[in-house]
Formats: sequence, structure tokens, C-alpha cells
Amino acid sequence: MKITHDTFYGPYRPMKLIDHRIGNREAGEINAVLFEYLMAGNGVIIRAERNEFAASLPVYCGPISGLPKTKMGVFWKKPRIGPWLWQDIIDDARSTGTPGGFREEVYIIYWDPAWPGWRWRAIGRERSRSSTIADDTVPEYRDACIELHTHPPGALHFSRADDLDEAGKFRIFGILADVHDIPKVRFRCGIYDNFFPIPAAWAGDLPRGLIDLTEIDLVFSELLS
Repeated sequence: MKITHDTFYGPYRPMKLIDHRIGNREAGEINAVLFEYLMAGNGVIIRAERNEFAASLPVYCGPISGLPKTKMGVFWKKPRIGPWLWQDIIDDARSTGTPGGFREEVYIIYWDPAWPGWRWRAIGRERSRSSTIADDTVPEYRDACIELHTHPPGALHFSRADDLDEAGKFRIFGILADVHDIPKVRFRCGIYDNFFPIPAAWAGDLPRGLIDLTEIDLVFSELLS
């Protein structure tokens, strides 16, 4: 008998950075290092996972005959983020300035295994009324699960500068606007160079009074359709 690697470990299948699969009834584990494209009965899905959550989001929505549908969304492996944490961030954003003296701030949310639980931290530097940048030398930045930054009053959308700053990462991104009035939030999931708007409920449980801009966009699009 010839002794080979397969004798002890089975066939060796190196992991791909990016994979492409045809869906079956059980989507199964994500084997790609970065992400995979899955062709399913309800469209083409991009799938990726990290320690805190897995994401299955639509690149193309539409029926594909002969294939089973697969679930889309953000699926948490940790407990949901509670409203108290979001309220703490809103309170901090309000306390660090005034409507007339507004300066953007960056917040990260990360899982602390020593706690164990969710924590947040403000890490903005070079802050001005219309821009800031995350201090990526902060130890917790590498493992941040959510990166949220404030916007000046009335700025309710991600900017081109935001797109450039947030490209190449796999995490949830958010903007928090109008913190001194009626606070509003908008979330998207970034899977490296792909961005997908997501409802705030996929990011956690919001405190009362915080408006989800993605949800409002959906209502308007349904009314106009």
C-alpha cells in the first residue's frame, strides 16, 4: 500500500480566496477565504463570514429556474447588540459638540471575549465638520465588527469619501446623522469592495426614537412602484 497525504487526511482541497458555487437544498459552510458567489433559485448571492456574523446578500435578485432558494441576511453568531449601546453612542456624539460646532466622530463596536460582550469606542482623528478618519492604530480597530461615523445635520447618505475609506473591509458600516435633533441612522454591509444597504434591525436592536433611513427608503420605493 502506498502511503500518501490522503491516507490520513483525505483528498487535499486548498481553500480558494473567492469561490463560485451552484446552490443545493443546503447552502452549507462558506469555504472561501474571502467570499463566495452562490447561484440560487432567488438570485446570485455573495456569502462571507467572520467570527461575529455571516452575511448572505444579493448581487442579483430574480428567479433562476431549477435551483432552490436560499436565505439572505446578516446572521449573528453572537448575542444581538442591545439598544443601550446605540444610545450610549448617541449620547456621546451629542456631548462632544453642538449643532453649530459639530465635528464628525468615528465609533467602532467590537466583541470583547474577556467581558464577554459588546463594547464601543470613539476613535476619530483629524475631526472636522465634514470629515474624520478612523485611528487604525487603536488595537480594537482590527477586530471591529461595526464601524459607525457621525454626519453633519442633513447629510443622510454615505459619501464618495466614505466609499473609499470603507473599501476592502468585511464589516457593517453606518452613518449617524442629526444627533442634536431627531437622530437617524443608515447601515450597509461591506464585503470588501461590495456594499449592500441593510435594515438597521440586521445590525441590532435600536433604541426608541432612532430612525432607520433604509427602512424609510424602502417605504418610499414601495409607494412609488
